[in-house]
Amino acid sequence: MKTDKTFTRGVARGLALLTVGALSTALADAPTTAATLSLKDLIARAVQLAPTQRVSDASVAIAQAQQDASRASLLPQLSASASQMRETTNPAALGFSSIPGFALPSLIGPFSVFDARVQVSQKLVDLAAVSELHSAEFAHQAAEAQAEASRESIASRVAIAYIQVLGNEEAVASAQADLDLANDLLTLSRDQRNAGVASGIDVSRAETSVAQDRYALSQAQTAIAQARLRLQRMAVLPMDTVPELSGSLDHIGAVNIDATQALQTANADRPELVAIDASIKQADATLSAARRKRLPTLSVVADYGLSASSPGENQEDTYRYGAMLSLPIYAGGAIAAQESSARAQLEQQRAQLDDLRQQIEEDVRLSIATVVNTREQVRAAAAARELAERELEQARDRFANGVADNVDVIRAQTSLANARAQLIGAQAAFQQARVNLAAAQGKAQQFDL
Repeated sequence: MKTDKTFTRGVARGLALLTVGALSTALADAPTTAATLSLKDLIARAVQLAPTQRVSDASVAIAQAQQDASRASLLPQLSASASQMRETTNPAALGFSSIPGFALPSLIGPFSVFDARVQVSQKLVDLAAVSELHSAEFAHQAAEAQAEASRESIASRVAIAYIQVLGNEEAVASAQADLDLANDLLTLSRDQRNAGVASGIDVSRAETSVAQDRYALSQAQTAIAQARLRLQRMAVLPMDTVPELSGSLDHIGAVNIDATQALQTANADRPELVAIDASIKQADATLSAARRKRLPTLSVVADYGLSASSPGENQEDTYRYGAMLSLPIYAGGAIAAQESSARAQLEQQRAQLDDLRQQIEEDVRLSIATVVNTREQVRAAAAARELAERELEQARDRFANGVADNVDVIRAQTSLANARAQLIGAQAAFQQARVNLAAAQGKAQQFDL
């Protein structure tokens, strides 16, 4: 008896350990649920951590370094040097000839030469370098504006992905509701058949409807998994967590549909315009620098140091100072080629500015039209859903009372499923239109649901 109890206790303990191990494995394999995240949270995270934004920020740092390098060429240049040489020299090669009665040796040396000095130089006039500095400053401004445009683009893509996840969540809930209705109809059809009110074909139709709705639910679950992973990648979220989102597609929010005001906002706030304007100024400064390379440059130079045969022997202080004037006469056509290149770049930037202004106006007007149309689509889809719900209720009553078969019920359930899908699609399209309108005005980072 004692042996049986011991055996039973051991089996129970083993089963308990197996159960705990299985649960631990399941919990380890299952994705963890993250805290609730708002759209603002994800946009702020993405614009800080997204690899594309880090690339843009690095471009700003590069432009800043290039600007510093251009400025450095206009500042005083200070250097130091020291050398210890052992050398020989040919006096005849230096222009010395023999003096009557005194013959110069053919080779002097070897002898030691030591020199240590400090050199300083400063450009006084170099208009080309000044223009190059201005070009680098405008290039830095353009890089900063392009980085801001990258943030806007990231915010817009994250917002669209966020809306798609919300839409897919509602689609899953809708598909589950459709499946629940189909299961209810199947139960009712079987009850009606057992009561002799319905036939076997009614049950078969209901079973077919359940199978179709199960398939639709599986499709919706696949779509939401894809949408979540896409959002997690854009927002640089861990892939092993399931993000829980706040916000709702039902939220309307304030929408500016005044085209004149929206265009004014876009022309003032779109970072692409700031970037192209800075690029035009950069190209103009580059052209000016190319032209100014034909002008003379003036610099002052000086050095001071020790000259000796070796450190501490025959040591004397020596120095030089003076001015240097340089005037390019012929550079093989390089200056003219640089002018032509800079002039073409300037024309290119101006053409891009004209195209960008037209693109911005198109973006704003198209976004406004889309917002207006999708808002009306939401109203129409909501009305269609209410009518479909009423139709389904009436069809179920008729079938439950034995007045009709379940064909009308299945048809009404299909109509309701379509109406729900249309409403979800219309709401998502409306919110995406709001995102596009905000992005068209340079306000994507401020967008919220």
